[in-house]
Amino acid sequence: MILAVSYNQPKFCPSTTWNPNAITFSNASTVGTSPHGIFVNTNNTVYVADKQNGRIQIWLNDSINPTRTISGNFLTPYSIFVTTNGDIYFGNSYFTNQVDKWTLDTNISVTVMSVSSACYALFVDTDDTLYCSMYNLHQVVKRWLGDNATTLTTVAGTGNCSSALDMLCGPYGIFVDTNFDLYVADCRNNRIQLFRSGQLNATTVAGSSSSTTTITLSCPSGIVLDAGKYLYIVDNGNSRIVGSNPNGFRCLVGCSGSSGSASYQLNYPYSLSFDSYGNMFVTDQSNYRVQKFILSTNSCGKYENTSVRKLIYEDYFNNIKIECILE
Repeated sequence: MILAVSYNQPKFCPSTTWNPNAITFSNASTVGTSPHGIFVNTNNTVYVADKQNGRIQIWLNDSINPTRTISGNFLTPYSIFVTTNGDIYFGNSYFTNQVDKWTLDTNISVTVMSVSSACYALFVDTDDTLYCSMYNLHQVVKRWLGDNATTLTTVAGTGNCSSALDMLCGPYGIFVDTNFDLYVADCRNNRIQLFRSGQLNATTVAGSSSSTTTITLSCPSGIVLDAGKYLYIVDNGNSRIVGSNPNGFRCLVGCSGSSGSASYQLNYPYSLSFDSYGNMFVTDQSNYRVQKFILSTNSCGKYENTSVRKLIYEDYFNNIKIECILE
């Protein structure tokens, strides 16, 4: 059983910013053309699925170059998720429709899920349940990894493309929080859907037809939640990353208004992962690279609590809070 999350969920202030000019973390010579899946664990180990070359590249301890490459019966690894014990789950092929697990202790991979269509994204929740989003079948399915049963349960979508609240159209990225609520980047409906645990009807929390947010999305492909359950969305068709805070949504990086290959631009980004410092890693698929956007500011500044006459300074990321009594 997975007892803790293996991914980073930093706590960000509403005014947090990232350097708009990214560092190219890796390029086509390392991750191939059209990189998709990326994962950064709580030890800041970076995993990237090199679909073109049939391998997974691993960076340890802030290394510049990959410190390990794993392969062997890998076809076109697409999506990736790494658990706390170091097991690597990956969608092994766009054509064979299977999810494999690579166990570091044994250096072998075994098939743990066979589906009817390719898994465009994977997620393992804290109950050791594996989720797969199937873009071509407009569904998200899951199976518990604690037994040998291969039965799959549909948790979102009916198999038909539609914008109804119980349906999806081309789902990409997925995220399952610790309450087992499922967030889906519903690409072709240009929205983010929230399926509460056990519910088949979703709530639209961002994008088209949302009643509470004011953001326009174009084929969102990735979704991540921070420690405050605010959303960070890979807005694929608009070549940018957007995020939410108590005031709504704003563009974070790739905000020039056009796609491109400059350090401040993205070109159809696919997935996103944070490291423990709050730096943002993005697979910039049409530029054949992984971009790293460095966290610039995460201080919430000063504000006055007039009811108790205190001056309060908070730094969410470093968990610092200073209070001064006002005379």
